[in-house]
Amino acid sequence: MIASWRRIPEANRGYIVAMASVAAAAIAVFVLRDFLSRSTFVLFAAPVAIGVFVGVGLLVVHLNGLIRAARADAQRYASQMEEQAMELEETHRALEASASAQLAEAQSLARLGSWEWDIAGDKVIWSDEMYRLYGLEPGSEVIDFARYQSLLHPDDRDQVADVVARAIENLEDFSYDHRVVRADGPVRIFHARGRVIVGPDGTPIRMLGTGQDVTESRRAEAALRNATEYAAKQASAEAAARHLNRVFAQAPVVIAVLKGSDHTFELANASALELLGAADVLGKNVKEVVSDDVLTAFGSLLDNVYTTGEPFVGRELPARFPGGPEAATRYFNFVFQPLSDEAEVYGVLVVATEVTDLVGARIKAEQAQNEAMGASRAKSDFLARMSHELRTPLAAIIGYGELLADGITGPVNEEQKKQLMRIRWSANHLLSIIDEILTLARMEAGKERVDAHDVEVPQLLESVASMAEPLAAAKGLRFNLDLQPDEITVMTDPVKLRQVLLNLISNAVKYTDSGAITLSSHAADGQVHFHVDDTGIGVSPEHIEKIFEPFWQVEQTTTRRAGGTGLGLAVTREFVDLLGGSISVESEVGRGSSFRVTLPRA
Repeated sequence: MIASWRRIPEANRGYIVAMASVAAAAIAVFVLRDFLSRSTFVLFAAPVAIGVFVGVGLLVVHLNGLIRAARADAQRYASQMEEQAMELEETHRALEASASAQLAEAQSLARLGSWEWDIAGDKVIWSDEMYRLYGLEPGSEVIDFARYQSLLHPDDRDQVADVVARAIENLEDFSYDHRVVRADGPVRIFHARGRVIVGPDGTPIRMLGTGQDVTESRRAEAALRNATEYAAKQASAEAAARHLNRVFAQAPVVIAVLKGSDHTFELANASALELLGAADVLGKNVKEVVSDDVLTAFGSLLDNVYTTGEPFVGRELPARFPGGPEAATRYFNFVFQPLSDEAEVYGVLVVATEVTDLVGARIKAEQAQNEAMGASRAKSDFLARMSHELRTPLAAIIGYGELLADGITGPVNEEQKKQLMRIRWSANHLLSIIDEILTLARMEAGKERVDAHDVEVPQLLESVASMAEPLAAAKGLRFNLDLQPDEITVMTDPVKLRQVLLNLISNAVKYTDSGAITLSSHAADGQVHFHVDDTGIGVSPEHIEKIFEPFWQVEQTTTRRAGGTGLGLAVTREFVDLLGGSISVESEVGRGSSFRVTLPRA
């Protein structure tokens, strides 16, 4: 029915609507006739109703026409839009195909491929060029991270894995070079770049990047770098050669190169020409240049160096050369160094340094030393004789003093005993001084001997302590002996070692007014260390070394508190040196001193 209605022309449909409206109005009047018959409005109702219905009908017809026209326009516009969309889609496909072709061409020209890695799914999507760079057919296989790793050079796999892991952990871009083993065999250098893509929750989900074959550029860079380095080395070598030539020519020593078995001069510096007394010796052999006596002295040496290839070093050799005072013997240090290539010796390098002045000075020094040693021995012999001559009467004085003090020759009162004790003390003190002088004289004369054998350190220290305690107690000082529980043995002369420790303790008592003297020892690193510590006046840093000099004392005045000759520490150091040990001291003024004697452990 609707289709039949649409087939009716639009103008006829308007008339039909209008007639239908009139009919509808007549029917309405007929239906409402009873009501209208009782109202004065009836005169107007019928025409108005008919007019309304006619107007509505015409309006409907007009609106329907407008709708139809709008629908027709919309259909035409939709058709045009559809045609344009098809054209755009065709253009897009063409542009996409063109862009893909251009991208593929650009990647091929740049030897650059692109890739995308689904981290969670471990799936790598490569561009066609990426496959070709790795020596594979595009799309020939599915790539994952393990397969990608298998195509890398074995030495670079750990590095690549570390770079990728660090990029994922830090969400950072990366760029690095690595080697690739292509499927068809060759090893190439690739430069890889990449970026991490994260999801909404900040978790890495993908990586995008490129891989480029940079083998040729890297090799070119390496070649350029090598060429630059070679050029720099060449320039440096040429500069060094020029410098060497200048040094060679100006060297104050004789330098010459003799080539061949006949020792022909190939090079000779100015010093060599001056020594040989010639303006030019190049091309001449040694027989034509040097005298017969020089040739006799050194010809066989040159032949031996050239034949055997073994260098010769001679010191203070006498020789007479033309370029010097006539009939004067000069002394030289000679070095004959064989010069060889990969096959054989082809020459000899001669270096000679004149040491005539040094030899003369040494001879004079040796003469002076011998004279000094003779004088020292004479002095030591004199002191030894004098000390011996003094000991005899002193021993008699001490003996007769003891006899008098004991009343052997008759009664002695208290005052006389005091005077005799003073005489005895002074004589013993003088005897100790003479013993020190005698000991030092024997050591300087080389007559002191060492009787070394194994010595138990604890027993030795106890014997020293038994003699040292009365010395300390006489001055009101405490004496401490610190014995270690370990058994320690030294190979030494116990008499001399005991004397060394007693000398140190006596010196400590002499310069300590209050406090304590401590004797101790310990073993470490194959050595035994003996310590004598005091709380005395100490030694200033500038005097540390001087205290071991003969006749030197800390208090350098005629009114010093402590007596003595100043030989105690000098004799002590001589004894320690004789025992093969060492002695050192640490001290602080007003705080005391610490002497350490070190001997090798048995």
